[in-house]
Amino acid sequence: MERMKRMSKRSTFLLAVLMFLFAALPAGLIQAAEESKTSTVQWDSQNPTTVNLGGNPAQLKVWSLTEKGKEDVTQKAEWISGDSSILKVDKGLITPVSKGQIKVVATYEQQTVSTTITVKSPYSKLQIDPSGPINLVVSGDSKKLTAQGTLTAGGTEKVSDVEWTSTNPSVATVEDGLVRPLAKGMTYIKASKDELKAQTIVYVRSSSQALILSPSASQSVFLGSSPIQIKATDVNLTGGKTDVTSTAEWTSSNPLVATVEQGKISPLDAGNSVITVSYHGLSKTLKVNVLPTIEKLISSKASLSLETGSKTALPSISAYLVNGAKKAVQSDVKWSLSNESVVKIADGKLVAVNPGSATLTATLGAIKLDIPVTVQYKVLKLTASEKKYVLVAGQEVSVPTVKAQMAGGGTLDVTNQVSWVATTAAVTVGNGKVKAVSGGNSGIKAMYLNKYVKVPVIVEGTISTLTPSLSSAEMNLKGSQSVKVIGVYTDGKKVTLSNKVKWTTSNASVAIVKGSAIKAVGIGTATITGTYQNKSFNIEVKVTPKLLKLVLSNKNLKLPNGSSQVLSVNAVYDTGTITNVTSSAVWTSSKPSIVQVSGGQVKALAYGNSSIKVVYKGKTVATSVRVLK
Repeated sequence: MERMKRMSKRSTFLLAVLMFLFAALPAGLIQAAEESKTSTVQWDSQNPTTVNLGGNPAQLKVWSLTEKGKEDVTQKAEWISGDSSILKVDKGLITPVSKGQIKVVATYEQQTVSTTITVKSPYSKLQIDPSGPINLVVSGDSKKLTAQGTLTAGGTEKVSDVEWTSTNPSVATVEDGLVRPLAKGMTYIKASKDELKAQTIVYVRSSSQALILSPSASQSVFLGSSPIQIKATDVNLTGGKTDVTSTAEWTSSNPLVATVEQGKISPLDAGNSVITVSYHGLSKTLKVNVLPTIEKLISSKASLSLETGSKTALPSISAYLVNGAKKAVQSDVKWSLSNESVVKIADGKLVAVNPGSATLTATLGAIKLDIPVTVQYKVLKLTASEKKYVLVAGQEVSVPTVKAQMAGGGTLDVTNQVSWVATTAAVTVGNGKVKAVSGGNSGIKAMYLNKYVKVPVIVEGTISTLTPSLSSAEMNLKGSQSVKVIGVYTDGKKVTLSNKVKWTTSNASVAIVKGSAIKAVGIGTATITGTYQNKSFNIEVKVTPKLLKLVLSNKNLKLPNGSSQVLSVNAVYDTGTITNVTSSAVWTSSKPSIVQVSGGQVKALAYGNSSIKVVYKGKTVATSVRVLK
């Protein structure tokens, strides 16, 4: 609208100028007299061409020159300003409005004169005092700013009618130069006058370094229960603390659920709300959960078993509400322990401290739930009584005994406390039994606290026959004899089972089995039994001493012809035993015509030389015999 007004005024001005151009003379002296040429309108030579904003109105004058003389016609002339938003004129009195350059026209008795008036600021520069940066405190004292203008003629002066603005009014506002701090942050305060501008930066800081709520954790409250009181404490920049509960600003995000006044939270309806407290530019929030009445609490774990030094998450807690709904309330319950020397709560976890028992209690409002906790020494290792199971499909056996080696020393039978799982679907485990389902390699795993032990389970086809490579063996001490065992499945397929057979011995002091080899460890007899599935076989083993050598009672015999001599031979064994085997050995003479021998009886028959050889169980001994003349 203002723009349209200016355009209308300028149109009027242009019309006047056109009239002037048809009648005016150069240099502002217009002589547009009537045809009689009896008068002339002329500007006063003292008329100003420049005026300052904010200054006093200036007076323009026009003269009428006639034959009779010079007349001041300022009050009689018609005056027009080219733009009254820049300069106003009334009977020659001009008032500057804003910076700019404008034509002023005066008309008297159809004679017109015009001149150009320049409106300028009296200032070359605008400054804000103080220049800044300006530091303020939230809710603290306001700061008065002034605008100082540098005069074009020199010097400065305070500038009035300045337009003040703040770039961030949420941090600080400004009115007539008065800056009011509202919130923590930064803003620019700007001053504007006659198209001159200046600005300064303002920092608004909190007078506090922290705002502390007590309690600070999320709160759960039941409908109909008493209000919850929250305390707000301000910590100033030097560390001092002040209770500001009654002076801080408190708000609730959902007043339908809960209201708050000076830290007192009142539950009104089931639902959630966020309580916000603000003080000196700082704010804190607190979640409030308003619950229907709870009938009972339930835990994800009925009891807990821990080992010393271990940590575990607190059990999940759910609540059954009066409306029949089940709700997770893990974050709402309060936890307590009956014996913190046994177990304690740290960083939201249960920490086992010493062996013993304690009760972990979850509390929500007036409802409590007790959970027994047992702490034992740390388990170092689990061992199973069976190293491996070999079963056929459908076969069922008892799970092995499991023992735990404890850090505190000793072992603990935990067979009835471990959890069993099968590693594949080839077997099942439960109710203390392992059952083979289908062929293949599988296993069972026992878990106790943070330890486990695996027992391999091999499920094979059914064997119809089991045949060893030997049924008896005679062996020397420390001897070894391999046994190959062939099994035949019900489908006729053969398989070598030497290393899968379970071996037992009737006399471990005589013979044992390692792998698939019988080892002789002592003199005597033993029965070795091999068992696989429900088939078995026996191998009779006899262990005898090993013969090392034969020793004759005399060597290098010299006999008169026709004489005789009796020799004996002893067997020396690896056990150190010496046995006379004269009658059992085989005696031979190399020249029976010279020397004859039988059962150790040597007879000289003729002059000459011969030798006698004795053989017993693979060992040989010999001697020479010379028959004298």
